[in-house]
Amino acid sequence: MHPSGIRFGLSRGLIQLRGEEVLLSDQLLDAISLEAQLHLHLGRPPIDGNFLVDITVRAAQNALGNQQEGRRQEVAPFFANLNRTMYYTLCRVAERAGLARKEPRRLITDPEFWDEFSNGAVDVKIKPGKSIAKLQKSLFKVCHEIVKKRYAENDPDNARHADLIALFMFNFWNATGLLPMAQAVVILGSNLPESSNTN
Repeated sequence: MHPSGIRFGLSRGLIQLRGEEVLLSDQLLDAISLEAQLHLHLGRPPIDGNFLVDITVRAAQNALGNQQEGRRQEVAPFFANLNRTMYYTLCRVAERAGLARKEPRRLITDPEFWDEFSNGAVDVKIKPGKSIAKLQKSLFKVCHEIVKKRYAENDPDNARHADLIALFMFNFWNATGLLPMAQAVVILGSNLPESSNTN
């Protein structure tokens, strides 16, 4: 983030510095987590465009309230880089729960987490003609349960972020191609005969 954007975010309590990393403030992260909980409570789809960025921007705007005035040279760089700051923050929160590992240029899903998800995904039963949206909701339930369990085991103090991080990881898998691959396996598995006797 540009230094003027950092100054703007720090002065309004929207971001924090951890070493050289620029991360969302705890208060903003909590606001985003509440929005994610509401998203799921209302039964909205786990993949819905850039809704994680949208709720982050809305939460920042709400936190600013009447303080939104500032020099354009500060406000524009702050909001222009808010999605990246959100991404880095959610990577770190996922990492603390043992769901992923952040490397300098990428996020790596924890192999045990992916294995557990893959094994659970195989058990998802779908009817022929089931929409991708319904399949995604079923697969998200598998992901969500594992994330909640991982938080209980590895990072109980941040369990309030489980819904947000489940949505984040699920959308991350979708963007990187892992989720479409898992969906294809579930669809293929549902089209196989129940038993294949070769007698």
